[in-house]
Parts: sequence; C-alpha cells; structure tokens
Amino acid sequence: MLHRVIGELRRTVRVQLEPLLPDAAREAIQAIDADDSASATLKKSVRRLLVDQREFSNSFFTAVDSHIDAAINELLTGGEDKTAPTASDRALSLSLVEYDEMEEAMVIDRFSSRIRNAADTTFTPLTQRLAKALQIPGLGDRDNPFHPVRFCRALGDAIDKLGFKGDQRHSVLKAFDVSLLKPLVAVYTALNNDLEGKGVQEGAGASSFKPPGLRNTMIGGAGAAGRTTQGGQAPGSLTGTTAEQLLSALYQRMQVPTVPGGGRPVPAMPHSQLPSAPMFDRVDPITSAQMMSPGFVITGSASTPLAPGTPVQFAMIDPGLLASINEVQRLNAMATMAGKSGAAAQMISERDEAQLRSHVADKATKQIDKLTIELVGMLFDRIHQDKHLPAEIKTALSRLQFPIMKVALADSDLFVSPVQPARRLMDRIASTGIGWRPEGEDNVRFLSEVNKAVNTVVVAINEGPPVFEKALGEFEQYLADERVRDDDPVTRAKRALEEAETREIMAINAAIGIRRAFDGVQIESYLRDFLLENWVKVMVAATLRERTQPSFAKKFRDIVPDLVWSVQPKINPDDRKRLVKTIPAVLSTVREGLQLIEFSAAQSAEFFSRLMGSHAQAVKALEVAYGTGAPLDPAAFKRKLDEVKIVEPPPMVDNEPEQHLTITPEVVRSAVAANNAEVNLLEAPLTVQPEEMIPVEKLSDDRIDQMIDSWQRGTWFDLWTGEKTERVRLRWISPRKNFYLFTSADTGKAHSLAPLILRSYVRAGRIRTAERAPLFERVVDDMMHDLQAEGVPA
Repeated sequence: MLHRVIGELRRTVRVQLEPLLPDAAREAIQAIDADDSASATLKKSVRRLLVDQREFSNSFFTAVDSHIDAAINELLTGGEDKTAPTASDRALSLSLVEYDEMEEAMVIDRFSSRIRNAADTTFTPLTQRLAKALQIPGLGDRDNPFHPVRFCRALGDAIDKLGFKGDQRHSVLKAFDVSLLKPLVAVYTALNNDLEGKGVQEGAGASSFKPPGLRNTMIGGAGAAGRTTQGGQAPGSLTGTTAEQLLSALYQRMQVPTVPGGGRPVPAMPHSQLPSAPMFDRVDPITSAQMMSPGFVITGSASTPLAPGTPVQFAMIDPGLLASINEVQRLNAMATMAGKSGAAAQMISERDEAQLRSHVADKATKQIDKLTIELVGMLFDRIHQDKHLPAEIKTALSRLQFPIMKVALADSDLFVSPVQPARRLMDRIASTGIGWRPEGEDNVRFLSEVNKAVNTVVVAINEGPPVFEKALGEFEQYLADERVRDDDPVTRAKRALEEAETREIMAINAAIGIRRAFDGVQIESYLRDFLLENWVKVMVAATLRERTQPSFAKKFRDIVPDLVWSVQPKINPDDRKRLVKTIPAVLSTVREGLQLIEFSAAQSAEFFSRLMGSHAQAVKALEVAYGTGAPLDPAAFKRKLDEVKIVEPPPMVDNEPEQHLTITPEVVRSAVAANNAEVNLLEAPLTVQPEEMIPVEKLSDDRIDQMIDSWQRGTWFDLWTGEKTERVRLRWISPRKNFYLFTSADTGKAHSLAPLILRSYVRAGRIRTAERAPLFERVVDDMMHDLQAEGVPA
C-alpha cells in the first residue's frame, strides 16, 4: 500500500514541478546576474540551466526519486541499515579536506528549513494526511518523504551533473533560495488535493506509534544529548522536548537574513513608547541566596514593557523574556563588581545554570524561544565538557551564557556565521586558552585578560551585540601588545628574526644599486657573485652595527673599489707596486667582514684561493692585459658606490602588499647569533612516506598558504619539533610574514618556521591546530550530531 500511495504522489510531483522548473532556473540566473560578487565565468556558465534544460530536468527528477526512495527505506527500517560513522570518519569529516562538503550540507539544511517554514500552510497538512494514508500516525516533519530537503539535495545533484563544482556549485544552489519556494508550494498543494480527493482528511493522528527503529527520545533522558548533572537533572532539560523539535529549532535559527544589507528585520520602536526608568535601577536587588532558594521565580511577564535603552537588535525579543534574562545577567554583573572590589565573587554552578535557564524559559511565550533557550543551554553544557579547554577557561566562558542567549534569540547569524562577534569572542578566547596553565606570571595575566573580556560583556546589561566587538577588540589588543621582559628569550628570538627579515630587504635593495655601479666594469663572475650575494650581506650587517657603533660600516664599503681594482690587469710598474701594498689590507678587511655573516671556512678557503689566482693573473705579462676593456677608474667607481643607500626599510603600513622573501638559513643564524637568541630553526622541508602526505589534488598549495595566512597570534598547535610532537603557541608573526615563531608549553623553547617550510609541515601532518575546529563550531556540530543520533536505535 505504501509504495502504491507514494508512486501516485511521485507522478503528481513531476506533473506539477516539471513545467515550473525552467522559471525557477531563470530566476536563479537573474539572481546570479545581479550579484556583484559573482564572477563573469559563473554568470556565463550558469545559463546552462536553460540551454541544457532537458538534461538538468532529467537529472533533477532522477535525483528526487533517489532521495525519496532513501527516505522511504529509512522510514521503514528506522535507519537500521545505515552504518554509524566511526570516530575516525567523523574526525575526517572535520578535516581541512572535507570542510566544503560540511558547508554544503549546512547550506542545504538551511535552504530546506526556510522553504519548510514558508510552506507551512501546505506542508503541515500534507504530513498529517500522509501519516493517515501510510498508516504511520507518528510521522514527523523530517520523516515526510516529500520534505523540501529531498528536493534541495536533488537540486545539488543536478547542478553537479551540469559540471558546477566547489564554490560555483554553492553559488548556483543558493541562487535557487527564493525561486524554488513557489514551485514546491504548488507541489504540496497538489499533493494535498490528491490525498483529499481520495478521502484522506487533514488532522494529526495518535502520536504514540513510529516505525520500527524510530525513537522519540526526550532530551532529558539518558540519550546522547541528555547528560545528567550531579543533581540528576539533565542541563537543558527544560520542556521535555524531543530531539526532532530541538533540531528543527536549530535549523530555524540558522536561517540566513534576507532583508537588504544582510541584517534581520527589526521592528520600529519609537522612543516615546519606552519607559522612563532604566531597567538596572528598576529591578529590585536579588541575592544569590534568594536565587538558589526553593520556589524562587524570576519576575517579568509577556506584558512587561520594553526597557528604556534596549538595543534595537534586541527589540524583537519578548520584553518579559528579555527582562528575565537581564535579571540573571545582573546577578553575574553583581558578582563581577564584588570581585573587582576585593570580595570573592560567587560562581554559579552548572546545576544552578540549568535552574536559571528553566526559570527564564518559563517566561518565553513562543515555542521557538523556549527551544532556543534550551539549545543555548545544551551548547554551554558541551563547553563544560570540552576536552580541549582548561577548567578555568571554561568557567570564564560559562559566564557568557545569558548574554549569548539574548544574541541567539535575536540574531540567527550566531549559528551560521563564524564571524558573528559573540561567536568570535568565544572562539578567540578558546583558541588562545587551550594550552593555558595555572603556573607562571604570563598565564596569570592571560586569565586576568580573559576575565576582563568576559566582564566587559557581563556588566553591559543594556548594551547590544557591539559590546562583544568591544571586548574582542580589547582582548586582541592585549594579545598584540603582550608585554615580556626585554631579556626574555622570546623577545630576543623575535628581535633576531625581525632583524633577519630586515637584513634581507636591505641586501636586496643594496644589491640593486651595486649592480648598477658595476656597469662597464670588467670583473670575473665569481667575484661579481661574491660581492652581490655575500659582501652585500656584510655591508648590511655592518650598517646595523652602526646603531651602537657609528661609522662601523665605512671601511667595508670603502674596500670594494680596492678589491675590484686589485684584480684588474696591472700595465705599469707603479700599479704593481701599489698592488703589493693594497693586497694585505684588502684581505684583512674581507676576512673581518666575513665574520659578520655565516660564511663557512670551506667557502672562505675556496674564495681566497680564487682571489689569489686573480691577483697572480693581474701582474702577468703585459700582453695578457691587451684586448681588455677600458681600465677601471677607482674614483668614479667609488662615487657610484657611495650613491648606494643601505638603510633599514620603513615599518609596514596597513594594506601594504606582503613581501615574501627567501631568507637563507645562514642569514637567520647570523641574526640569531648577533642577538644572543636561542631559536630552533626548523629550516628543512619534512620528508615522510608518500602515503602520509596529504595529496595536492585534495589540498592545494594555494589553499594551505591561505590557511597559514589566516593563523592568528596566541593560537595553539601541535608541532613536530624534530624529536617529538609538542603543544606550542604561535607567539609572533614577522611584519612581512616571513617567519612564524612558536613557543613550547612545556619548555618555553622557541621554534621558527618560514612559510614554505610550514607548508611542508602541514602537508606532512606535522603541524595541526590544537582544536579540530573553533569552539562554537565544534560544540554546535556535536550537538547536532547527538540530536540526529536520537533517531538511531541504541
């Protein structure tokens, strides 16, 4: 019977939808044409949706049938034949390689949820009629084989068949966001009419039955999402909500804003309608003892007027609910102020947080608000259980729960966008706090700055979401200006690496000028290379010495004309006599200069041997000199050299293009030695077995470089340091991003890598962020995974 009913409805779907698909494609093309961020290539290729309309249509309906079949199969079996992902599979799904697939799944879920909500008046009756027609009274929204998610996934498959991949595929899929709604509403209307014509009436049946294998587990039970606290109550178990309801609420909160400018619509709130007394003064003080006493109830109701000064972003929240959340936040603020005045601040336990959430949820008049409160609670429960973060950092973050709750009620971007300010603040604190330890002056200050950032938000009861940006800005400033002693090893390491970068830029600029001075000068290639590659570095090192030793570099510049003259053919006896006197001074100054840079004994021996041969050649028979170019004019050559400016480059300015340099290990070691620094220079690309490398076709060099370029100071990594893998913190990035300096959590030792070396470490899997994903992303992902698992048999 089931297959007969579904078969008839499939035919209705195609009859209704096929004529409307070209119009939907046309609207999608127009949406991409109007998108300034879309590439010209995409705007041209997207027209295939109409040019290859038959292929697109056939691919789409083939995929629709496939997804409906899968839904029917899962409905009948309860998902018993669906293999649960292993831990390694889930880890892989969160790897760099698979982020695109995870992003597309998220796009499709949000896409289908928006259509589902917009089509509620036709989809809900359809689900009820299907439940009766299929004799499955407990049929849920997502169980409906004709749920919009089936069509959205089929659309993605059809787009893929036309050759759209990666970002282009995402863009085309999103372009159907609006245009697919009208056709699906027509489909649901037709399906309702078909079932009604067969005598199947609207109305929910009994909800006690579900197909074998399906469960309607309460989140407050012992399911994956219902962890109990010491008191036996599961935090977040406020309303006995099912996993399906919570997941549906989460998808609704993930809806992307559609008003111009990307913001959510906010109701106008004339100032004249606001009460005159500020809420902070209006609310009677509440003590922590009252708060935890039996029968304590937070005040506020649905009729509570909006408080004066309420940020416009929070104007959409029910005033009574907002007042209740603000009162709980005020308790935290009072504890914060008490802590600032020297008194001990009483911390709210995880169990008490659950009680407070329950009191707040009682004031919610909308089911979606109740579910959102429960979702925020579950999110913070998972933060408490996060295996990466130290307990002190988790405690600090937990104080953001109720400010975050207000954001969640007002701004869907919290669950969608990684750049949402509240989310960025939590992620940044977490990423910089993973390797935190209680010992040490630096760690004490770090925790103090974390609490300062949290306090900035907690005490700002009547401020809107921008307070999160303010707190994040202050915390980033601390990370950028992190003070250490001048004799600190990290300070010396930073100074040495920055000097190496400076030396290389100065050497490049000096070599350009000196090369011009050599125009028209006859000189052997080995000596030209020595002067342009090695002696330039000597002059740069000597110039930097002038910070403390004025005029130190002069003799190393002045020796260049004498060195070049010494190898020119000596035609008259006076030149030969002068050469005999000149050679000792030249050799002495060259040897002294080479000690300023990393120039090995073997290199020195080879150079001086060749130089001796050049001097011998210069004093040979006169006929050797005939046929050479014009004799060198030492005075003119010296004037050209004096015009070459060897100066330190100016500091980097905002938006200045980065100048990636290939700085040799010798230059780095020379700068390290000059600054008495201790740095482990990881200077050689890693060689590992081919099977251990991430293939280029899965992760390109450009993508690795983009990832490295996005790394931020303070973030923790696991790095192979040559002998073992250590937990290290990214302490500093050189101004022109030619060096990344990490310090070990265990030893404090500094390790330096250049971008090209870092790329090889990433590809070899020898450096990884300590977090598999940012805090907010991973707790939401875990929460969604647990909620979805509620429908899988134990």
